[in-house]
Amino acid sequence: MKRLSRYLLTECSVTVSIALVVLTFLVLLPQIVKLMYLWVDSTLSIGILLHMTVLILPKFVVATLPMALLLGILLALGRLSQESEMVILRTSGVSLYQIARPIAILVLLATGFSLWLNWVAVPQSHQHFYQIKSAMLARSTLAIKSNTFQQILPGLTLYVREQQLPERILWGILIHDQRNADEPETVVARQGRLHHDSLGHLALYLEEGSRQRLLPGGGLRRLDFVTFDMDLGLDGNPADDPETRALATYSFSALYQAVDQGTPEHVRLARMEWHHRLAIPAATCILGLLAIPLGLQQGHRSGRGFGFVLAILVLMLHFTLITLGELLAHRHVLDPLPGYGAPNVLMVLLTLHVYRESARDRPVFLADRVQAAIQFLARVVSMRRVETPGVEA
Repeated sequence: MKRLSRYLLTECSVTVSIALVVLTFLVLLPQIVKLMYLWVDSTLSIGILLHMTVLILPKFVVATLPMALLLGILLALGRLSQESEMVILRTSGVSLYQIARPIAILVLLATGFSLWLNWVAVPQSHQHFYQIKSAMLARSTLAIKSNTFQQILPGLTLYVREQQLPERILWGILIHDQRNADEPETVVARQGRLHHDSLGHLALYLEEGSRQRLLPGGGLRRLDFVTFDMDLGLDGNPADDPETRALATYSFSALYQAVDQGTPEHVRLARMEWHHRLAIPAATCILGLLAIPLGLQQGHRSGRGFGFVLAILVLMLHFTLITLGELLAHRHVLDPLPGYGAPNVLMVLLTLHVYRESARDRPVFLADRVQAAIQFLARVVSMRRVETPGVEA
């Protein structure tokens, strides 16, 4: 029995690891492209780029881990079912729960890893990434050249006729702001200076100028000003105020205190972040355990795509429930606890039902219908290939 447990644990671990690497790479790829654009615009070193990529990795691993666990276990058990190994085990008297026991060890390890990521790795990496990005953008912003059009930020172009150092006083300022693509804005000012506002954000204090904004309908709105403080959207000195700091950067102790302190809105947002960090590891555990009986539902004629299709359907169901609960919690329709907890409770009930039916060797409705649909599509494709002239079956 120990040899069987090691065999099942090894098979599932390999497929889950491969699925985790592939899914994480696919999700991370667009972010890497954005960092590459940032690298080109700000001339940062390749070492900093790699460091920033590593820092955003935990956030995406948290999201892909439940999917990889579900998909990996389904594919591993599907392969064993295709090769009749599961049939031999079941006819030899090995029960569903004996098969599930070693795989549950993998699920519990993945759940613990998800908890560590949510409460330790993600907050720390998010804070470090934010600091590096802000410092890098602030450095590029402070390196202003006279008589040169510079894109100091993505979508923000600055022209300065001349400047006075080290006071950072600028003359003849022209700013074109396309960060809001629907309403691009052009700002002209006689002079200005860079400074940090009360929240530590890097800002540009402008004097004697005008703002021209292009409206969606094609109109133009102009506003003349004597003074205008333009926030550049950079945190050159991260604020220590709990009310302004991002909740995603809070450690366990800081978030625990935020649940009981601060304004009512801040407390509600802190509670939502708290339940969000608990809901994702819970979903990881539930989906991993649900994959075991669903994987055993696969028969000889299910086809190799059965596990993948079934995983997509289960993930769509769970994602829809989580999104709905989170939306209701954000709109004050539900308290954060039922908003984030109810989807997992429904999935637990589904998991218990699937285990009960599988233990009695009864086909689960969802798995049975997916298998029938895949077999039907395979027959249709096969018939069309035979009937199409010039196509060899």
